[in-house]
Amino acid sequence: MHIKKNDLVIVVGGNEKGKRGKVLEIAREKNRAIVEGIHMVKKHQKARSAAKPGGIITVPGYIHVSNLALLCPKCGKRAKAHREKVSDHRVRVCNECKETID
Repeated sequence: MHIKKNDLVIVVGGNEKGKRGKVLEIAREKNRAIVEGIHMVKKHQKARSAAKPGGIITVPGYIHVSNLALLCPKCGKRAKAHREKVSDHRVRVCNECKETID
């Protein structure tokens, strides 16, 4: 998968096109991710206690990773990244500015 948790991404397709956010969670088996502030959905929640009342809450929903593109933290552009071997492990490198993304 081309994105990981805590990556900065931009939405390239769908109703949220053009919005940016940080990846909060990855579901590898479904090829989906939860991005902060993107695809907010309403959820009906049952009351758990007096401190946590029930009601309708808004939570971020899953979005397919094919609708996400990685953002380079240095140049701020969509990063078509490739992998390079540095010492004993592989890292993602931006093709534009040659900066490591990991």
